[in-house]
Amino acid sequence: MERAVEEAEKRTDISHNGNTGPAALSIVIITKDTRELLGRLLRSIMQDASLSSLGFEIIVIDNASLDGTDTLVTRSFPRAAYVRNASNMGFAASVNEGCRRAKGSLVLFLNSDTLLIEGQVARMVELAGGLPDAAIMGPQLVYEDLRRQRSVSAVPGLSDEFFSRSLRERSPRAGEGTAGPCVDVDSLIGAAIMVRKEHFDSLGGFDERFFFFLEETDFCVRARHSGLRVVFLPDVKMVHLQGGTVRKTWVDGRMEYNISLRKFFLKHHGAFYTLVFDTVRFLKALAFVIIAPFSVFSAKMRMRYSYYLRLLGWYLKGCPDNAGLNRNRL
Repeated sequence: MERAVEEAEKRTDISHNGNTGPAALSIVIITKDTRELLGRLLRSIMQDASLSSLGFEIIVIDNASLDGTDTLVTRSFPRAAYVRNASNMGFAASVNEGCRRAKGSLVLFLNSDTLLIEGQVARMVELAGGLPDAAIMGPQLVYEDLRRQRSVSAVPGLSDEFFSRSLRERSPRAGEGTAGPCVDVDSLIGAAIMVRKEHFDSLGGFDERFFFFLEETDFCVRARHSGLRVVFLPDVKMVHLQGGTVRKTWVDGRMEYNISLRKFFLKHHGAFYTLVFDTVRFLKALAFVIIAPFSVFSAKMRMRYSYYLRLLGWYLKGCPDNAGLNRNRL
């Protein structure tokens, strides 16, 4: 394994500090206390021989991990530029930081719970060459056994409080399952997305008010409104170990999604729309808390009950930003 990594490093066109020439592709990885997942991802990058002809760089943005991530990257993967933030800056801010440091005209943002399949990123770069008006592109996400995973996201709306959003995401209009190398869609799942740096910069990058969740959806909406394309690439495959980065903090993760969703509605639909959403969601949470004690409690039900209790408390406290994944935020 180590020999394969060394050989992959020898075949690359640029050094880890980029001194021998500009990168065509910048791979930016955002991580927070996911050392083992990050190690697997970095090994999959270094073992992908097809990347050697591209001229690529790797940038790891670490949001103050305490699990030895720094030692892993600096000792085992010296080719990667390692940036450690003093605190958890959130996904949107970390993506923007990575893009500012990136030298490539194309920037591939990866969650640490993804894995490359050899040749697929090179194929993605090839397709991107024919999409100069695409601000953002996304691959077909798959499980480790290569079963397809949801890769396209419907833009959230108030109707999702009454009808399943997944039905919209499975519709032909959503683009999932559509044949062809390039499909225009409303929004993408942000686990693995490639942006054209000039368009990303012109749109101001990700909105840093979104700490985690929906920052990519907000960007896709803004890109389409500006006349740029949001493109799904179903022929390009990338492994996503779904939920690996937030599985251990499910309740905090759901709270963070609520915080981001409310900000999304305020930004794109205004105060009255958001008030209706708040009312509906508060009443749903209240009904669950009242009814659930009369149900048989499984571990899953206890977790959901805890979440809805937290959600009610969040509304009663005025919807503070620090009720989710990062409780130290002001």
